[in-house]
Amino acid sequence: MINRNHKQGFTLLEMLVAIVIFAVVAGIAYSALNQTIKIGNRVSEADRRLSELQFALTYFNQDWMQVSPRKIRNQYGDTENQVVLADNRISFTRSGWNNLLQHKRSELQRVQYELVDHNLVRRYWRSLDQGIGEEPLTTVILSAVDAFEIQFINAEEQAIDTWPDELSRGLGPPIALVLTVNLDDFGEIRRIMEVPEGVL
Repeated sequence: MINRNHKQGFTLLEMLVAIVIFAVVAGIAYSALNQTIKIGNRVSEADRRLSELQFALTYFNQDWMQVSPRKIRNQYGDTENQVVLADNRISFTRSGWNNLLQHKRSELQRVQYELVDHNLVRRYWRSLDQGIGEEPLTTVILSAVDAFEIQFINAEEQAIDTWPDELSRGLGPPIALVLTVNLDDFGEIRRIMEVPEGVL
């Protein structure tokens, strides 16, 4: 006769096997989740860097497309060309400086771009013709930059690294501005921008 009151349970061995299987499955799931999180973080960082790069290039392009032929006087009272290019640094006068608060100032602005400690910085001066001791305001627009190069090219695609320069003028007038940025995560990025007519 079968004893119906007899209760069957898991043996100790079965419990150990179940625990081991659960531990293996949990370990695999955790590893997969951790890998997914890491990939997600890398994608987010890449998106952030791409947005930062696009912002910097767009900002520079907007400044350059509004370049003005207006020369300035620096803080020493000397006349400075509307566009000055030297040592991978470019300074120029641009128009279209928004004045939402209606301050008494020009809508022209003097800006400068340069690589400083692996940061591409944009400087601007509050006054177009600078006063004695006047310091520019500086903003980092792109970080972690390995190399930065800026130069003009003429119709024969010859590079002009300094402007204005009597020696450079022997190569013919610049027709385009070439900006090259080298980043560890994106490699070399180059932008070629037209020199607006009558600016130089």
